[in-house]
Amino acid sequence: MLKLNRIMDEEWDYLIILDACRYDYFESLREKYFDGELEKRISLGSNTFEWCVETFKGYYPDVIYVSGNPYINSKVEIRGFNASRHFYKVFDVWDFGWDYELGTVPPENINKTTLNLIRKYPQKRFIIHYLQPHAPYISKSFKAIGFPNPDPQSMRFLAGIKGYHKSRFEEKINRLSKLLVKVGIIKDDWILREWLGLPPASPMDAVRRKYGLEGLRKAYRENLETVLEHAARLCSELLHFKSPVQVVITSDHGELLGEGGRYGHKYRDRYTLEVPWFKVKKVKELD
Repeated sequence: MLKLNRIMDEEWDYLIILDACRYDYFESLREKYFDGELEKRISLGSNTFEWCVETFKGYYPDVIYVSGNPYINSKVEIRGFNASRHFYKVFDVWDFGWDYELGTVPPENINKTTLNLIRKYPQKRFIIHYLQPHAPYISKSFKAIGFPNPDPQSMRFLAGIKGYHKSRFEEKINRLSKLLVKVGIIKDDWILREWLGLPPASPMDAVRRKYGLEGLRKAYRENLETVLEHAARLCSELLHFKSPVQVVITSDHGELLGEGGRYGHKYRDRYTLEVPWFKVKKVKELD
């Protein structure tokens, strides 16, 4: 039986979170960037909010959270989860490091912030949360067409916080989609939107429509390769910052990429729950 990924019960100095990183894709790519010990674990949630609530139960005065994900922030409470109550400090890279053209936080902005902070707070442990491989896909080969890039200031994609509203029409479409999924007429709620000629539900859905299933999987893989390269560069610094040091790479949840006709991480499934737990021993030489 696989072990639950209770990250706060483990020993680590620097914990790297790759958002929406599937175990199988990580396993296939990690040897290009790292040597270390890999274990498959089960996440405590199939989405970031669920993972936050189940993972961070206490207050961790020795932990600083470097967040590329707006769900973990120092500014607002999301459905009862207030990150500032759980960590010594939360640094909102999703806010000051957001790239509005890409619609996400570039991994290099996470690296820059982290390196500055560990010099300022050398005695603290760090959780370092990249937004990749989660969509939007930052490869120039896979531009999301038909869906506006996420914007942290609008907060429209942060369901559960004040200021988030859907139109009545969107609410009706969502309810109908969920009903059709429940009775087995469609596999995923995105399908109804496509049947009705509505815009894509997300950047991921936009890539799926334009490039097809294999294109979507390639876009996801390239996004993971991009963040792994930046994580490797960061790990090279972290492994030499102090000794001994334990650097671990894991994920908040996985991702469905068309398996069973479903997409994203709206569902509890092996592909949304199986995540890596990887103890970094050495970083491979990068070009």
